[in-house]
Amino acid sequence: MKIEWKQCWRVGISVFILFLCISYWEIVADFIAILFGALSPLFVGLIIAYLVNILMDFYERYYFHKSRKSFINKSRRPVCMALSLLTMFGIIALLIYTIIPEMVSCMELFASQIPTAMRSLSQNEYISKIVPQDIFARLNGFDWQSYVEKAAGFLSSGISGAMNTVASVASSVFSVVVTTALGFIFAVYFLAGKEKLQAQVKRLMRSYLKENWYQKIMHYLYIFNNCFRQYIVGKLIDAVILGAMCAVGMLICRFPYVVMVSVLVGFTALIPVVGAYIGAIVGAIMMLTVSPMKALLFIIFIIVLQQIEGNLIYPKVMSSSVGLPGVWVLAAITVGGSISGIFGMLIGVPIAAALYQIIREDVSKREQNNKLKKKQKVKTKNI
Repeated sequence: MKIEWKQCWRVGISVFILFLCISYWEIVADFIAILFGALSPLFVGLIIAYLVNILMDFYERYYFHKSRKSFINKSRRPVCMALSLLTMFGIIALLIYTIIPEMVSCMELFASQIPTAMRSLSQNEYISKIVPQDIFARLNGFDWQSYVEKAAGFLSSGISGAMNTVASVASSVFSVVVTTALGFIFAVYFLAGKEKLQAQVKRLMRSYLKENWYQKIMHYLYIFNNCFRQYIVGKLIDAVILGAMCAVGMLICRFPYVVMVSVLVGFTALIPVVGAYIGAIVGAIMMLTVSPMKALLFIIFIIVLQQIEGNLIYPKVMSSSVGLPGVWVLAAITVGGSISGIFGMLIGVPIAAALYQIIREDVSKREQNNKLKKKQKVKTKNI
């Protein structure tokens, strides 16, 4: 057996590097953390570019797609990119403008009604037998109006008030702002030259990887991209449908805060399984300021609406995209939420869907190979 000294050098250097990493793990971990912190604007830019690219592709398909004029072709990318960014900023501004003012006014109204509710509860003969009167006396002594006015002032003051409140941690806030701004700049560059970047990455992978590894990695990347893209589009469509159904139902039932609650329910529906119920709980608390009976009826309405949406609309919207069984969706949400909170719940389902598709393809290939081997064995026996 001929010894290849190059291979020995590679193995020796790899073992030595591994030994250094294990022996000085704290230093290596600090270096990795610093490296990821330095590259965080790049990662933020990739995430923003990926999300905006979904909208940009949609606009590019309808921006004079049959025109062959050079001016139209040259302006397609910048115009569609600007429209995509404006759409994203517009949605965020609409959410803030729709939800926060209604919540502020509702909190003020809720605070003004707390003393009256406390007096009526303390005068109730059944509750007075269970709850001691000194507890009600302490609750009545609270200045609920001042507390709620402070909270409402914090919400209504917006970003400027938040920046003044967190002046002690201005450096971290500044870092987040700079990272986000740099992320948007990187996203613009990524979107402007995405075809060139894709070609460069493919060329680099072909140069340093074997052809079979290159084909496998590209196939897996295609599956992950397809699952994430279709999952995001499906969830957005599902959230819009749920918000519209909630608004129509609330108008028919004459519930208060129609616009705010329906937008909140649709927005929180982006969180799998539990999102719509989070919005429903907030809406029910707000409706307590108007009528406890309406708050109870609203909860019943949301439960019925969620059952209709979850059993009829959601499967049709998502069946052609993710294709993941319900038990694995729940498992992906649970694991993702325990690892990384709401962000883990959002990305857990498409990751699980991609892994599910990859494993299913591999299992089918192995089953076909086993069938071919069995057929070959039968032929050899007959011979």
